[in-house]
Amino acid sequence: MYRLSVKCSPMLSNHKSLILLFLIAIMLTQWSCQRGRGSQTDPVELSTAKELTESNRKFILTFYPFIIEANKKVMTDRARLLDLRNDYRHVIRKKNHLEWINRLAENYEYGDDFFNDTLTRRQYKAHIDTLLYRVDYIPERLVMAQAIVESGWGKSKFARQGNNYFGIRCYRPGCGMAPKGIDKPRFYVRSFSSAQAAVDEYLNMLNSGFAYENLRKQRRALRNENNYPDALLMAKGLRRYSEKKSAYIDLVESIINNYLPENLQDFVEYHNNFDNLADEKS
Repeated sequence: MYRLSVKCSPMLSNHKSLILLFLIAIMLTQWSCQRGRGSQTDPVELSTAKELTESNRKFILTFYPFIIEANKKVMTDRARLLDLRNDYRHVIRKKNHLEWINRLAENYEYGDDFFNDTLTRRQYKAHIDTLLYRVDYIPERLVMAQAIVESGWGKSKFARQGNNYFGIRCYRPGCGMAPKGIDKPRFYVRSFSSAQAAVDEYLNMLNSGFAYENLRKQRRALRNENNYPDALLMAKGLRRYSEKKSAYIDLVESIINNYLPENLQDFVEYHNNFDNLADEKS
């Protein structure tokens, strides 16, 4: 049996790149549309059950772009994975994109040799699906609620001095700040170079940490029913985030229900536009 060998022309390579960019654009557009419905938003979706103080409102407006940027990175990687799912020959046999896909797998705690030339076509697709299970969106309202709980609306020392808005711990001296009043701490509150770095790490932690498997299962169940990941439903997977367990879930849900509007994207856009108009008039 002879194997037909076809050398890809630059035109074909460019064509594949255009397809990937088109797929990424579609996914990001769908993601944006599912986050908010633009000018037709019901005013009720912009309101909160309890009144926000001015400082709380400003925290939401300031912190929201970091959440959007972090999710955008995740969804761009997800779109590229989906594009490569049926490209076994180029990834495994020709080793195109192999370094990138293994680097992504390592970032999501699957090891840097998760994809290798021993995989069959079926095993390759299974590995892609396994990675897609973790490389996925975390609802903005869930991220915002935990940032509010863990940082006290951005006012905690760890948020102000270490850009840590999620109580993320580390265990090496010098990696962060020691909890107050403890001479020999068993852990430190990790310091980050920026708020964006903290949000990026937080999303990766929920997407790959063993303690948040139930959160990911809840998201997959929603995906399987063609539903978008939901903040309140996924919050039920945070039992192991805090020693308070179920009480912690209740607290996060309370923040979502009472202090965050149903449509966070349009809330932020509305208030930013309002603030800009006020600045122009002053």
